[in-house]
Amino acid sequence: MYNYINNYKGRTDLVDLYGNNALLLYALQLRYDIEDIIAVASEALTDGSDDKKCDLIYIDRDAGFAVIAQSYMKQNPEESDLAKVNKASDLNVAASWIFTRNIEDIPERIKDSVSELQDAIKEGDINTIYFWYVHNMNEKNNPEVQDELNTVQIAAQQLVNNVAGDNSVKIVALEVGNNTIERWYNSSNKRIAVEDVIEVKGTGKAFEIKGNKWKACVTAVKGSWIRYLYLTYKDDLFSGNPRNYLGAGKRKNKINLGIMETVEKQPDNFWAYNNGLTALVNGYDIDGDVLNRVHGITIINGAQSTGAIGAVENFREDFLIPIRFIVCSDPKIIEEIINNNNKQNEILPSDLRSNDKQQVRLRREFKKYPQLYYSGGRRDSTSVRNKEVFDPYLVAQTLVAFHGDCVTAYNSKKAIWDEDKEYTNVFSDQLTVEHIIFVYSLGRAIDEYKLNLKGKKEQRTEVEEEELSFLSKRGSKMLLVQAVSSCMESLLGKKILDSWRLIYKDNQDFEKLVKRWHVIIDILIPFHDILDSALQGGLKNRDTVRNVIKQLRAVVASLSKVYVSQLKEYAVAIKTDM
Repeated sequence: MYNYINNYKGRTDLVDLYGNNALLLYALQLRYDIEDIIAVASEALTDGSDDKKCDLIYIDRDAGFAVIAQSYMKQNPEESDLAKVNKASDLNVAASWIFTRNIEDIPERIKDSVSELQDAIKEGDINTIYFWYVHNMNEKNNPEVQDELNTVQIAAQQLVNNVAGDNSVKIVALEVGNNTIERWYNSSNKRIAVEDVIEVKGTGKAFEIKGNKWKACVTAVKGSWIRYLYLTYKDDLFSGNPRNYLGAGKRKNKINLGIMETVEKQPDNFWAYNNGLTALVNGYDIDGDVLNRVHGITIINGAQSTGAIGAVENFREDFLIPIRFIVCSDPKIIEEIINNNNKQNEILPSDLRSNDKQQVRLRREFKKYPQLYYSGGRRDSTSVRNKEVFDPYLVAQTLVAFHGDCVTAYNSKKAIWDEDKEYTNVFSDQLTVEHIIFVYSLGRAIDEYKLNLKGKKEQRTEVEEEELSFLSKRGSKMLLVQAVSSCMESLLGKKILDSWRLIYKDNQDFEKLVKRWHVIIDILIPFHDILDSALQGGLKNRDTVRNVIKQLRAVVASLSKVYVSQLKEYAVAIKTDM
């Protein structure tokens, strides 16, 4: 019995809503520590009658990767069951549609996702594309699956090279069955996923420093040893790191290209050029001043150096790299070690804002609602899957969209946290937890509305097909959030002096708050044709957005008397001033 299975079965938020795609979403959340998987599912799931063998296309420009997935769930699988090989080979079809077909020939269901992925590749924002075959059987039972995935990887690599114009984008085809999901589940609950006892190859000389709750061994190891660790353990080596190896792209991560070039051309200078690595270990063995072995390891600083060393194909001459191995059993100290060791790197901006006074305040105030969880950018190993998790990036995005800038909200989620002006405009003293709940519940309601339309399948009316087509376009969610905000006065039939003060009077039942928004969406979604032009070519043109929002507001205003009567119950639930 795998440990993850009971945890997965308890995820009713996924199992009840997404059927055969639930395990795929569960695996994606485990692998990339996604806080609001429901919001991701709304945009990334493509599963349907004309999905061209793509159940999911997940794109993360900031992290530089994408996941294209095909999923298969067997009911009541036996230990000896074999995963279907044809599901793995289906990924060849997916690769062909994504990388070779003219965008105008792509089915509507996946057109926006494919277009964004192609653009991201051409603009140098994607370094790695993963092709996943996700299933709930034992991976070792059917070696033919991996053989087929190897074929997918080779074929897709040739296709993506044509799109990128070079070989800067790496293709990885991966079988994600019980064994892999179990490993991801276990590593999500502990910082050190690699627990082997490993012989250390280096200078042999080391010195030890001890603190109150930690000790450390400082030494130098061979580049070939670091390369061995990366090739052996892959991303498990970075289980305690805020990020994995991000690859070496033509626009992003040029530093990694420089590291690889040093390894290939100037290995004797590597020590002088590189800051070195920091690793957490469960223990180490020192004999005198000689370090012999480490017990378990995760590299918490230096993932890019490690991955770059491992990625070098022409590894000819060995070299030394400085490293320190830290042993610590105090979870709070471990978190601080990780955070402080990564402050000099370009990690997620939210990591470095997590101790900002506004984030500290919001985390504290969210405790009034024990069923809700907001991390405020702080990475927390505590399981919060039994709560409604508010993703801090999505919180910022929906707030920015609600307050009049869906273009920034959709295209610049990292910049909102990174740039002081953008950040302080959102996370100010006037921002309350209740207003976050108000706006975030609107975003979730849009996700649910789209999910309900998808669930109707062949029972959808022609009008509903058009609505689903609109909601399937990337950027539509943030555009609709802004549209709702712009029409609030007409919908409520009264002046709103400060939209930052809009809240629900009772915030105890989040699901109920989400459902309250459905009546608003029911009113506005039929006017999607007015908004649609703002999504052509991507949600990028602020002038177009202003024009379509103005048109929509005029239409809603002309019908305001009808809506005010229709929304009496909704209006009573809202507090517009404080």
